[in-house]
Amino acid sequence: MKTILPAVFLLGLTLFSCGTKTGEKIKQDFMPVARGENDEIILVVDSAQWAGEIGDELKETYQQYMLLLPQDEYEFSVNKVNPRKLNDVFRHAKNMIFVMTLDSRTGESASIRENFTDNSLKMIQRDSSLFYTVRRDEWAKGQIVLYLFAQDEATLAQKIGDNRASLKSLFASAVRERTRDEILAKPEKAAVDAIKETHDYSIEVPFGYDIAKNEPDFLWIRKLNSQSEWNVFVHEGTYNDRSVFNKVDVYRDSITSNYLRDGEKPEIFIKRQPQVPVLTNRVSFKGMFAVESRGLWKVSDSSGGGPYVSYTFVNEETQKIYYIEGYVYSPATKKKHLIREVEAILSTFELEKPTEANPS
Repeated sequence: MKTILPAVFLLGLTLFSCGTKTGEKIKQDFMPVARGENDEIILVVDSAQWAGEIGDELKETYQQYMLLLPQDEYEFSVNKVNPRKLNDVFRHAKNMIFVMTLDSRTGESASIRENFTDNSLKMIQRDSSLFYTVRRDEWAKGQIVLYLFAQDEATLAQKIGDNRASLKSLFASAVRERTRDEILAKPEKAAVDAIKETHDYSIEVPFGYDIAKNEPDFLWIRKLNSQSEWNVFVHEGTYNDRSVFNKVDVYRDSITSNYLRDGEKPEIFIKRQPQVPVLTNRVSFKGMFAVESRGLWKVSDSSGGGPYVSYTFVNEETQKIYYIEGYVYSPATKKKHLIREVEAILSTFELEKPTEANPS
């Protein structure tokens, strides 16, 4: 996969006239806060290009279903806007994408080109390696604006395809950060402290969550309301065999069948939906090798179910293996925002740093 060139960021300096530092500070102070859903993208693109090759590449990048949810839900909510109808409501969105190629001569493309200075247009004409830049807090605080551009449509379509993962990650990372900031604005401090006292790790507990279990090798926190349920659990054990990373689904079964049983009806427990393959991906989690897993769970009596996401990793110093998971339950409703919330909690997991011995 090709990477996005850092030099492209230099173009961002010429997109608009730059004021003094004092002027920029005043602008920031009076700037509205970006609004809309965390994953909504306002896409400003020529209608003909949206219907062509560029549109195909943009749809492949930003209009794909989120993996392993019971219902089909797009990872991003893309709202295409006619460039000539762009107003302050759209300009204050959290995420925006402007698409422009020099070879398009339509009225819509002309409107988009007004966002570029003459100098920046000349740079694009001279250097075919330039194809994108990012500006933050352009018209609102907390906003991300991505500009995609090229000399012609074929070149830009290829650039988008070659850099799909990076272009998608720009907004995916922002969604994760915003979700984390929102749900952790008011942590349950007593619960956080109780976890630290019992375990060699810490994890943030958002407002509204309670500790359901806090055992030496197992932690379970949850939030319940009349319609939905959010769950996060952590299991720690002795690491014996690297082959566990090749059968994380089986490892999960051994944990949930033991620890996630109904208190009143112990014959009922949480299990995987075996007809749906678990999707695994090898990733880095807090600097450690880990396997990320996504799948669907259900109650053993088939009375409920939903999606889950997990990470499995080893603390090399202590030779402990950790399995951390977030799963949600919300019958007949969309679950994208729910699973993102438990993902945000999982991202706060931190192993306790070893205490260095004091010199004698």
